[in-house]
Amino acid sequence: MKQLLACLTIAAVIVTSALAIAQAQENVKEEVLAAQKRFYQAYESCDAEAMEPLVTDDMMYLHSTGDLQSNKTELLESMVTEDGEADSALASECFLEILRVDVDNIRIYGDAAVLFGDLHVKGTGAPKIKAKLRSSQVFVKQDGQWLFASNASVEPVPLETSLGLAEQQ
Repeated sequence: MKQLLACLTIAAVIVTSALAIAQAQENVKEEVLAAQKRFYQAYESCDAEAMEPLVTDDMMYLHSTGDLQSNKTELLESMVTEDGEADSALASECFLEILRVDVDNIRIYGDAAVLFGDLHVKGTGAPKIKAKLRSSQVFVKQDGQWLFASNASVEPVPLETSLGLAEQQ
């Protein structure tokens, strides 16, 4: 009887520990999703001041157009100048009506998180743009904060319409 009680106690501890770990993992995912939401809200509103503390210094943002912002300074400069005017070739991105990611997959690896989802973009400038892209982001935890580190966006293209693959056939 004592052995059965000991086994049940050990099983209860294991189950409780597993549930606590699963809950902690969910809490981390919620923290990362909140960081991602703050990042895209600042980006959508072209708020460089709000954006500055949300990204790593060496972040990279690869746009579906192939344009790359390879650090925080380039990202912030792409937003607006002191007079409110767009300040880069990527300036059309600073006139956004919609910029959000609907995350469908998230993985946590210690102090790093990888997110996948649909990136929705709708611009108000010229040319008017509207796109649904596939996107992945990486967030890293530094000094207790989840920070944006990387993005890569692509436009889904059916295999038979891919120009690069069509040249190979």
